[in-house]
Parts: sequence; C-alpha cells; structure tokens
Amino acid sequence: MPRKEYLRVDVFSDVPFRGNPLAVFPDADELEPQQMQAIAREMNLSETVFCVRPTRPQADLRLRIFTIDRELPLAGHPTIGAVFALASTGRLPLSGKDDVVWCELDAGVLPVEVESQSGVVGRVIMTQREPRFGEAYARVERVAAALGVPATALCPGELPIRVVDTGIPWLIVPVVDLGGIRRIQPDTARCLALASEVDTDGFYAFTQDAEDRACTAHARHVAFGTLTPGEDPATGSAAGCLASYLVGEGVVLASPNAELVFEQGLEVRRPSRIEAFVETAGGRPQRVRVGGRCVLAGDGALQL
Repeated sequence: MPRKEYLRVDVFSDVPFRGNPLAVFPDADELEPQQMQAIAREMNLSETVFCVRPTRPQADLRLRIFTIDRELPLAGHPTIGAVFALASTGRLPLSGKDDVVWCELDAGVLPVEVESQSGVVGRVIMTQREPRFGEAYARVERVAAALGVPATALCPGELPIRVVDTGIPWLIVPVVDLGGIRRIQPDTARCLALASEVDTDGFYAFTQDAEDRACTAHARHVAFGTLTPGEDPATGSAAGCLASYLVGEGVVLASPNAELVFEQGLEVRRPSRIEAFVETAGGRPQRVRVGGRCVLAGDGALQL
C-alpha cells in the first residue's frame, strides 16, 4: 500500500502542545480531492493542508485546505503552518534573509513572509485579502441567546456585531469582559439559525479584557455546526477580521499602521498568541497581515 507522509505542526505557539495543531502533507500532487477530504476526516483536526504544484505562474506552491467536511478558500493557521513546516524541513529554500513565499489559495495568490536566522525559522506572516465589512447586525438579543449569555454581556460601548471578511467571513461579536466570554455556551440550533441569517457559520467573540495585559484582545472561536470538530484554539482568518474590525471601528488607532496581539485558546488549554498588522488608507483598513511562531510537533505516514 502507498504511504503518504505528513508533518504535525503547532501553530501560533513556539511551545509544543500549545497553539493550533495542524497536519501538513508536503507532497500531495497525486491525491484527488475526495482523498484529501477523507484524510482530513481521519486526521480530525480543525484543518489539514495539502501542498501541491501551483496552477498560476506567480505562485511558488498551492495549498489546499480541508476541514473535516469542506475545502476552504483561505485559512490562517494552515497557511502559516504549512509554510513553516516546508521551510523548517528544507523543502522551501531560505535565502538567510526575510523571504516571501507566494501561496496559491482558492482566495487568490497571497504572499507569506518567512523570518529566519541561520536557517532557523522564526515568525511566519501571511497577507490576507482586503477587508470587506458587512452591515452592523442589530439583533443583539438573538446573538446573545445563541451564545447562551445575557444581552448585557455583549456590545460594550455600543460596539456593533458585524461580519468582516478577509478571505473567509466571520461574525465578530464584542463581549464586555473576560467573565462574559468564558460563560459562552452556544446553543447549536440557535447558532445554525443565526448562521443562515448572517450568511456565515463562523462566529468569533472577543473582549478587550485580556488575561495578558500586553494583548490587544482575548478572542474565542465559538464552535458549532461542522466547521471544526471542536473549539478552535487559534483562528488566523478570524484574527485578520478582528484586527480589521478593531481598526475600522476606531477601537485601535492606526497612524497609518497598527500592530495587534490576540490571545486565544485558553478555554481549551492550548494557549495561543496571534499577531496582526493592519495598514490603512484614507483612515480605512486596506491591508491586513496575520502571523506568529510555530513548532514542529512530530511526523508520520498514512497507508492509502
């Protein structure tokens, strides 16, 4: 039986068994999409990424990203983790300075920066799509009921609930404090009904009441539906949306750029640290980058 090797990476942490775990298949050219989907179900992680030959001349490689039940056009931790894994194992040559790898995703060809010194990979930072902002969602009580908290726990200072899209749309939900965000217990039926109304099944809650006072916000991915098999400990695509939201709403001032740090994963005992960089034009977020550190946690092979 043929064997297919993979690497295990913990993304948004430089300490093993923290951050968001990821399976990277570095040589997946011969796999069909249905095989990729079956492998992603077998790995049972929030995402599994398959590295294949690019189809666009600008790209250095193509990444195909699968959850347990779907392919995604873009995702943060698989893109960052895949580039880290390939660079750390010599599959992507490094110049010894800051390198840029052009990754083909269904959302487009996007640059990923690799910081390294003496062949050791440090931070990996991806550029996401230009932010798109939906209208404010005014039915706060409906969101609160879906998340299992009182309406008073949401929207401090009249901050709105809003969908933001930097490659994948996320419903950004502001929460008053750390106690409120930790009390979230989503009601699956109400979340699914709300998802059909706001046209996304990704919810990302945050509070400025971070445990680490050096962080801009404490964030939490609310798990429901089948997007992931459980609560995501670090969500790169959502972090890009949150960074864009905070700058767009004037919570974080950019003059003209802003650097933000988010903590996530504490509720599922996988502490994660996500860095985000927002550049503005005319006072509005225009370019968003998300990154952090990673660590190789192991490797293995599947019998196909």
